[in-house]
Amino acid sequence: MPRKGRPSIRLLVVQNDEDKPLGRIAEALAAEGAEFEVRMPSSDLPAVAAYDGLIVLAGLADPDDDDPAVHRARAAITEALGRAAPVLGICLGGQLLAQVLGGTTYRCREELGYHEVEATEAARDDPLLRDAPQRFTTFHAHVYAFRPPPGAVVLLSNDVCVQACRIGERAWAFQCHPEPTISWVEALARGVRGRTDEVDPRTAAFFRGAGIDPDALEADVRRADETAQRLALGIAHGFAGQCRATLASRTPRRTSSSPLV
Repeated sequence: MPRKGRPSIRLLVVQNDEDKPLGRIAEALAAEGAEFEVRMPSSDLPAVAAYDGLIVLAGLADPDDDDPAVHRARAAITEALGRAAPVLGICLGGQLLAQVLGGTTYRCREELGYHEVEATEAARDDPLLRDAPQRFTTFHAHVYAFRPPPGAVVLLSNDVCVQACRIGERAWAFQCHPEPTISWVEALARGVRGRTDEVDPRTAAFFRGAGIDPDALEADVRRADETAQRLALGIAHGFAGQCRATLASRTPRRTSSSPLV
């Protein structure tokens, strides 16, 4: 339920892979009173007009793949931006968001597991990242990155690439991953060891082939837990606030009654 005095918001979440959910951010958004429908782009996506915001998640696909699912996810972003709805893109989702707004994507040095990022001065005033520490360790899983479009505000970075930026007033692209839970990373560690019933075997093979130590994953996720939870709460609170502001600006509110999960 939404907090007293706050209207409920409805979000479309595009989950590109079965094993890569919204995780901590889903839990934090639920606490903010958000309802969301999770859909896979392997088939047609619903119209974004029925929702107050859009979140596009990570995936094994590359942003330049000529794949129908990638095209559908990108089209959803384009539609949301055309309606001035808030958009949050994570990893693949962030890369596609940057592309749509005039940025570029490129193959970068791979980052897998937990690595440090640094918040810029601009992050202190950002609705989603104002509570982020100046330096912190977070999860990464990418071999592609994005160059932000002109006018974007860089919020997080490290020596590999831009890790988060805000584009305009309502769009955020993340390269790093603020969403994985302890249980998800532990399942990934088991996958790296050979038990792949909990994660996509390709995901586990990606980490195993890079020589990632599953024991280190399990230790790192617990060390990063407090900061990760703080980040997820801040991202959810800020994004929900932006969605409510968009909702309030619409007159009248859309009347779609599509079922939510």
